[in-house]
Amino acid sequence: MFVPLVAAALIFGSPPSSAPRTVSGRVTTAAGAALADVQVALPGVHRSTTTDADGRYALTRLPAGTFTLSFTRIGYAPQVRRVTLDTADVTVDVSMKETTIELPALQVTATPNATSALESPQPTSVLAAAELDEAKAPSLGETISGLAGVHSWSTGSGIGKPVIRGLTANRVLVLDDGQRTENQGWGDEHGPQIETADASRIEVIRGPASVLYGSDALGGVVNVVPADLPDAIGRLGFAHLGFSAGYATNNQQPEGTLLFEGASQGFGVRGSLTGRNSDDIHTPAGDLFNSANRAIGGTVSAGERGPWGSVTAAFTHRNERIELHEDPAEDPTATGYQRIIEDRGRLGVNVPVGASRAEVSVGYERNWRREFEDEAATGVALGLLAQTYTADLHFHHAPAGQWVGIVGVSVVRSQFDTSGEERLIPKNDAGNFGVFAFEQRDVGRLHLSAGLRYDYRSLNVESDTTLGVTAQTRTYNSVSGNLGLLLKTTEHAAIVLNVGRGFRAPSALDLFANGVHEGTTQYIVGDPTLANETSVNADLALRIQGDRFLGEVGVFANLIDNFIYPRPTGVTDTASGFEIFQTVQGNARMTGFEATAEYHATPFLHLRATGDYVRGQNTSIDTPLPWIPPLRVTYSARFEGHGAGTLRQPYLSVGGETNAKQTKLDPDDFAPDGYSLVHLGGGFQVMAGTRMVSVDLTLRNALDKEYTNFLSRFKTYALDPGRNLIIRVGTGL
Repeated sequence: MFVPLVAAALIFGSPPSSAPRTVSGRVTTAAGAALADVQVALPGVHRSTTTDADGRYALTRLPAGTFTLSFTRIGYAPQVRRVTLDTADVTVDVSMKETTIELPALQVTATPNATSALESPQPTSVLAAAELDEAKAPSLGETISGLAGVHSWSTGSGIGKPVIRGLTANRVLVLDDGQRTENQGWGDEHGPQIETADASRIEVIRGPASVLYGSDALGGVVNVVPADLPDAIGRLGFAHLGFSAGYATNNQQPEGTLLFEGASQGFGVRGSLTGRNSDDIHTPAGDLFNSANRAIGGTVSAGERGPWGSVTAAFTHRNERIELHEDPAEDPTATGYQRIIEDRGRLGVNVPVGASRAEVSVGYERNWRREFEDEAATGVALGLLAQTYTADLHFHHAPAGQWVGIVGVSVVRSQFDTSGEERLIPKNDAGNFGVFAFEQRDVGRLHLSAGLRYDYRSLNVESDTTLGVTAQTRTYNSVSGNLGLLLKTTEHAAIVLNVGRGFRAPSALDLFANGVHEGTTQYIVGDPTLANETSVNADLALRIQGDRFLGEVGVFANLIDNFIYPRPTGVTDTASGFEIFQTVQGNARMTGFEATAEYHATPFLHLRATGDYVRGQNTSIDTPLPWIPPLRVTYSARFEGHGAGTLRQPYLSVGGETNAKQTKLDPDDFAPDGYSLVHLGGGFQVMAGTRMVSVDLTLRNALDKEYTNFLSRFKTYALDPGRNLIIRVGTGL
């Protein structure tokens, strides 16, 4: 619908203007009093400021374009406005209502333009601020596992893969500030190499998001978002240092992050350096031998902003060593481990085109994984090198009638090489081209969203006599779409219906594997004739955001055609002794519900609970799918005070979780007993000179309960961690 419009704008439209624009205004309370210290942000250009004592604000030297303008302050309900900057400055005055509840921040992952959680067309969770600080863990999966509908598929403490509504691995796409990552997520022992220590927030889309992100977003998307680069537009330049440090008693893990940021005029820079080193995991039954891990890495980013637009660049390096605990019944002295080096870089340009704007981003990722049989090994057992190149062009067009949205082109190329003694898949080179449009329109209380995408994928495979693979090329096509309807029944409530079609192209492992997969103790045989996995997903939810209560309850159904899975053959490979599994396709059905509720009885007492359940069924053979998490309920109470003197914001929290036993099992799966855990927390802030220092203590599994998580890959032979006291001290920036 908008492709001709966009083409005309790009070819015939006015060139980007460097004339500076300003958004300014005044923020007041419902009674008309000036409101100071309100955070005013334009996520589309990563600019923000705060209101002064008279409630006034101004964002100057802005480029043209259509943006979301947000207003947030603790104790007040946030406000969101859409603004179009063309040839004139814009004035936006808002009135904010008091509330005892801290409402979720804006999300930028589920829609082209930032929206509030209440108005997001797809089920979206945002983990930010204090909740993120308390949840941060060595793995991405563990960090976000407390969100409703989200779990972690773990291999010890160092590997945690996000599970969204029962789907994981390369059915869940992981983004680093919007950049697609391809760090071999198809492997059972391959976790995302993304650091969360310096993240500002983590956004999760629950359900297919293929229209915006293409293949692998069949189950959902996880986007780890850093803080915006600073700027000193309209003020003096500055430089800040910060730190956070922590210690976990269970596996004797020290960790720390050094932070730096500075700015001069429109130029800003930020950097972080993070490291952690742990010993073996301790359980109520003793230590898990060879389960330690070590990681060190850092990120540096810089950018320049002005009325002409912006240009930003970022580079990340991460080096990990992860020990892999093995079944003591097979080899109690096994000392296998992984060495993983991850490098990631990206460059982004954002320029105005008349009243529209164009974003161009290119990225590179190098993921080098080496697996060693034991500590004494002199050679690599299995080496896997993945290099990924990405390029995206997003055109955010000015309002066309009442429609706003984006037209985009996405290009991905992945090169995969192997080395070492073991071989599982051949060398290959995959390319993907996608074009899409996503539009939104507000009609009174009804919010409409619609998207459409086409993808073409080509996979070139080299000849490999060891695996019995001949040189060949495989091609795939897919059409994705979504339609969302959101009705705001009142100012504080909305009913949301979203229907989407997602897809996943088969990986080289699915197609051409022919060998032992140590991570699953299986001999895997691929099928080169596999087709795309495709799905149709429907969500229906009720959301409420009142002055004291916040809640969401929703149900979903995800019907997946050509679901790819390994089927046991009953035949044993004589060389390895492992059973042979043939990769096949069938149909699957995922159904379930998610619920979140927060009640803020007073400014001092905050109650929270979540619940989620998913049922996965292989409808082709009428058996439950493996590794589907059972019913889970979480609950917590938090008590907050004002403090006195130099002591600020003290709090205490008590909570827990109850996990049922999974009774709907695949014949080859295993279900440990259900369990309940108790978690405690507390902390405060204190002034140290001119800096505010936060101190937080978290006691996980406070009663040292013996339990095994259903999604632990150690579940048949090891317990999960016992009591763990985590101490964190930090200043932030």
